[in-house]
Amino acid sequence: MVMPLSFGSLSPMMPLLLSLGLVYLLALGAGRLSATMGMPRVTGYLIVGLAAGPSVALLGLPVLLTLEKIHILVPLHDTILGLIVFTIGGSFSLEAVRKMGLRRFRISVIEIGLTALLVGFGTMIAGASPLVAAFLTVMSVTTAPAATQMVMREYQSEGSLTDTILPLIGINNLVAIIAFILLRNSALTEIASVLSIIIQISGPFVLGTLIGFGIALMDQRLVRPVERQILVIAAVAITAGLADVMNLSAMLTTMIAGVIAVNASPFGRRIFEELTAIDYPLYVLFFILAGAELHLESLGRMGLLGIAYVAARFAGKYLGCRLGARIAGTSPNIKAWLGPAMLAQAGLAIGLAETLARAWPESGEVVQTIILASVVVFEGVGPLLTRISLVNAGEVTVLNLVVQRSRVGYGEGLHQVLTQFSSALGISPVSNGKQTSELRVGHIMRRNVDVISNRAPFDEVLKALGHSRYDRLPVVNDQKELVGVIKYSDIANTPFDPSLRHLIVADDIASDVRLKLTPQDTLEKAIHELKNYPHDAYLLVVEQDNPRVLAGVVRHNDVLSIHIQSAHHQDVQNRADGKNI
Repeated sequence: MVMPLSFGSLSPMMPLLLSLGLVYLLALGAGRLSATMGMPRVTGYLIVGLAAGPSVALLGLPVLLTLEKIHILVPLHDTILGLIVFTIGGSFSLEAVRKMGLRRFRISVIEIGLTALLVGFGTMIAGASPLVAAFLTVMSVTTAPAATQMVMREYQSEGSLTDTILPLIGINNLVAIIAFILLRNSALTEIASVLSIIIQISGPFVLGTLIGFGIALMDQRLVRPVERQILVIAAVAITAGLADVMNLSAMLTTMIAGVIAVNASPFGRRIFEELTAIDYPLYVLFFILAGAELHLESLGRMGLLGIAYVAARFAGKYLGCRLGARIAGTSPNIKAWLGPAMLAQAGLAIGLAETLARAWPESGEVVQTIILASVVVFEGVGPLLTRISLVNAGEVTVLNLVVQRSRVGYGEGLHQVLTQFSSALGISPVSNGKQTSELRVGHIMRRNVDVISNRAPFDEVLKALGHSRYDRLPVVNDQKELVGVIKYSDIANTPFDPSLRHLIVADDIASDVRLKLTPQDTLEKAIHELKNYPHDAYLLVVEQDNPRVLAGVVRHNDVLSIHIQSAHHQDVQNRADGKNI
């Protein structure tokens, strides 16, 4: 008797391309649904991967991404991870590091130290041996760059917190990799070879440096952006392949290559900015695969030791970042919101745990189970906490928080499609006179504003301008009221006796604010005002009821970008309606 085939039995036979097409389509819908619910889109991508992966087989559901298909996609997964890590390395501009001074590294030292202390003692109290606790401590330091970076890109965050997160993630992972190499070779090898340890640590730096200089050299010779995009993908794949052949850490090697490339290239971050034109669909696939590889069943096996690990890592990251930011003297936004933004954990921790399980089967599998279970937790809440942190720090505009609903419904969309097709056939379309909505300045302004006191001494003004992402600083009095603005040109054009510089304060060199907008002003008004001040990098936004209260800033480029997008949509709408413009 021939048994009928069920949908579940067909899923292993489904071609890989068909499976990928379906999960991509599901990810598109899940991303939009997540945004509607106030969650990062990356959360939707992870859920799609989880629902399509082997974990659902436990529930008797069809598996779109079987273990065999995931295994086939491993090289692509590793290449995408390499692109992410390469970008993290690109955030280590030495110029930016010099501006930040030692503050960023103080935060990192305290955050890593407190996390390691709490996880180490917490897991030993929960019953772990000192060596198991040591390996869990090393893995607790790691932070997932991919999820954090995707959330920042989705909401186009910009500010001091955004600038701090990625370099700290890079430092965390760098320390974790080196500590793991040292611990594994000293604790799991009967006769630890000093030469082997040196090669494992120095090898990625040497190889990454060579590849980074090669990228920088080629960067200035290539003309078209697409050529530089091909160069980066090729370099990342070659780096990962060589590191694998030489038994080196691919992530560390790729990160070093990114650091060298951004600092050695005469064009700085150009190659990284051009990479963003093609990498997002690849990152979506990365998170689908990451979701498919989550092990829900491990949650039931994590036990008291796993709970202790999760709780201690939560506390260590949050308290460590808060204490470190306070000691480093950073802004209140960084003190309050850096910790929650550093909790995501995935790829590197899983890779280290898998390596440990192969080298130390007796107890390494226990560590691997705990890490797999904790990744489910931290990847679940990490992206959402990063979003909350960036929003509360005032580094995300209202426009990027509002769910970007489709400009047309399905009925209207079908009408426009048929109208356009009719127009292509030479049939005159029928006009319906649809207009676009009006945007306000409040939708595109950023609330996180770096200000300086009107009583700040001259040297503090110079230091603040050096750390600022803009070429001017708003000046406020003790009541936090806006009293003026300081630009580089104000300082350069102010004659004074250098011996009296200690007597000069911000109030002495501040100039009146020429251009101020309110959150209720229209985009058209902002465009009109910008025509009068085309060289201003950003515009100050003040409260409508009290012009002395600073509400935020809006960048010149943001205004122009939104204006161009609106104009383009209106042009498309007019052509669909059969209007002559």
